[in-house]
Amino acid sequence: MIQQVVVLVLLAICAKHDIQNQRLHVNVILFFGIIGILLHMIFRRQTIADMLLGMFIGAALILVSKWTGGKLGLGDGLLLTVVGIYLGFEENLVLLFLGSTLCALWALYLVAVKKKSKEDRIAFVPFLLTAYMAMLVMV
Repeated sequence: MIQQVVVLVLLAICAKHDIQNQRLHVNVILFFGIIGILLHMIFRRQTIADMLLGMFIGAALILVSKWTGGKLGLGDGLLLTVVGIYLGFEENLVLLFLGSTLCALWALYLVAVKKKSKEDRIAFVPFLLTAYMAMLVMV
């Protein structure tokens, strides 16, 4: 329960920063990463292997960010790396899939109504927050 609240707070803070500045604060993300490791040491909700695989999802996004010249934000990858500490592989993968789907649908709508072009940036973290809240409701 405490880990779910911490992830919600992390995603909410980062969503606010993403909407306002289209940037994520690395120090905030790293602080929550340290908290996640400490909580793991106390509660042992998942195996080390599952935690590392969860982090791998974010690490893969960091590589994608580098390969695409930043089309996908580096901060998004770092955020999902830290969220992987809390969620593990399967839940982090579901979060990424649901968040990406919601973001894609919103982007299609914005392009269709000519509010954005396909070159414009869209804040991604609010969709991760929405997806995580949906995941909590579905459990």
